[in-house]
Amino acid sequence: MEGQISKPCKLIVPISLYEVGYQLHYQLKHYKDDNGSRMARDFLVKTAALLGCFLQKHDRCIAIAAGGGWDLITSVPSSTDRAGEHPLATAIKLVPSLRDQYEPLLRRSSQVLQHNVASDDGYAPLRQLKDERILLVDDTFTSGARAQSAASVLSNAGATVAAIVPIGRVISPEFNGQTAEYWKRQSRLVFDFDVCCVGNHQ
Repeated sequence: MEGQISKPCKLIVPISLYEVGYQLHYQLKHYKDDNGSRMARDFLVKTAALLGCFLQKHDRCIAIAAGGGWDLITSVPSSTDRAGEHPLATAIKLVPSLRDQYEPLLRRSSQVLQHNVASDDGYAPLRQLKDERILLVDDTFTSGARAQSAASVLSNAGATVAAIVPIGRVISPEFNGQTAEYWKRQSRLVFDFDVCCVGNHQ
């Protein structure tokens, strides 16, 4: 994946791992529903709370691993033709401590961005970036193609992407035996907000 783009981000900090069909998968799939349902709103608020709580506890951990903090938070644009603001941007702005740091910096380009192929041309910057450090947030990280495409575009536009923080990292146990064994171990662990994968716990 990283060989497909010129400037990949090396630091990926998922908040949680999940398997398709389980609770976090359902939440991250349906918080984007635009049907005005109470369930979608509840999932939106829970997504905001999950991100806000994690970053409140671990922004320092991530900054240490990244070699510095960030000036701005932005999100990976929608992969579909969605009208209006992406629900992830809405969720980020529901968190008072993140709201003032958030700025949309990317839009989809005219190039087709494939699900499993990263590209330097899949997105386009909304403005020129000059030495700004950015935390890039995504809701779901499967192959990483879209998040890494976004990171490379931001870097090529003049920014430094400190880290990519996906809310959920998809694990497919059926991929191979090693992944199945890894997920067998990890799925036994209870989610704990005091733990992050970069290891610098407060």
